[in-house]
Amino acid sequence: MTASRPDGDAHEPYFFLSYAHVPPYDTTDGTDSNRWVEKLFRELCQHIMHLTEVPSGAAGYMDRELRTGDNWREKISERLSTCRVFVPLYSPRYFESEQCGKEWAAFLGRGRGRGRSEPGLPMPAAIVPAIWTPVRLTAMPAAAQAIQFNHADLGTRYVEEGFYGIMKLTRYRTHYQAATMELAKRIVAVARNSPMPRGHIPDYTTVPSAFEDNTPERPITVTVLAPDEDHLPAGRRPYHYGRKPQEWDPFRTSNGARPLADHAVDLARARGYLPEVGALDQHAEVLSAEVPRSPAVMLVDPWATTMDDCRESLRDIDRPGRRWVTVMVPWNRDDTQTMANEAQLKACLRETLGNKLTEPESVPDVPTLDSFRYTLPEVLNRASQHYLKRAPAYPPAGPSTDRPRLIGPEE
Repeated sequence: MTASRPDGDAHEPYFFLSYAHVPPYDTTDGTDSNRWVEKLFRELCQHIMHLTEVPSGAAGYMDRELRTGDNWREKISERLSTCRVFVPLYSPRYFESEQCGKEWAAFLGRGRGRGRSEPGLPMPAAIVPAIWTPVRLTAMPAAAQAIQFNHADLGTRYVEEGFYGIMKLTRYRTHYQAATMELAKRIVAVARNSPMPRGHIPDYTTVPSAFEDNTPERPITVTVLAPDEDHLPAGRRPYHYGRKPQEWDPFRTSNGARPLADHAVDLARARGYLPEVGALDQHAEVLSAEVPRSPAVMLVDPWATTMDDCRESLRDIDRPGRRWVTVMVPWNRDDTQTMANEAQLKACLRETLGNKLTEPESVPDVPTLDSFRYTLPEVLNRASQHYLKRAPAYPPAGPSTDRPRLIGPEE
């Protein structure tokens, strides 16, 4: 019996694994924090290969398969358009990830003929969740709470610990093997009996996240100071740029996948922040305000500081004493054009952002994507501390009361 849909293409992936990227704890030891997710993915694919007649390489998809030079937005949109089952890997980070929320909403839109999930509509059987690390039901957004899925079928220990817990400890090996096999069987059964209808998703990043009701409480401003591909400095190659500044990808030769702002959003959300991402012209008023509205981090392309309009816009931002606004400057050593013009670019940076770059909170040289992931959490933390020192306080309404005092015992 063939594993493909009766009217389908056998090369359509059985499942799309949606997971939250975990940043590295230490960039110096070369450890990949997401290798355990990849191990789970490969074992699920192996089971599906044995349970079906699916061709090699078509059992499943996860974004680890992207290669340098791939159009990550197009590739992920294509897989979300054709996969039969969507497997979200639940964890606290998962529901804080805008990327994961967009993947969920885009897949859901295929079955509803809409671009987003809507409350009150039943969830399709083609969403088969898995627990990576346990998450309280009340901490999940409405989209996840609406899923009717019996995790206990995969084992009690799996429900208590999640896949990460049972795969890391030898004494739980049999529990892990049973849970992965049961999940693979569930994926195959749903793919055969209740697959998601076909649907074309041109660009999943334009879809609102399915987790919009699950927002952290602490705002933070993420500003991308970079040109778009239609307004580059004279002679600058467009390889690292996109349709808007937020699509700037300075480390494209090493990650080949996502804009730097997307990595910043995932890292910020994973630490309880609500990031607002925008270009300099969108955030100039907020960044230059004397009274801070939120902590802020500016991701600065050195090439942008060679442009007259950009330099003028930064004049009010580059004032001393405003340390809730921090600066990070990527320097990709593999970008030969940038390195060939390093002296000129650094001179423009010093002239334009000389005050900000000398502040201890700022990072004027970020050499790799791993270094960015490792450094950004501390930058966010320092910006938040300075924001709390300067942010306006709002006392509760009503008459004030005297401060209580301790008195001695009565005679």
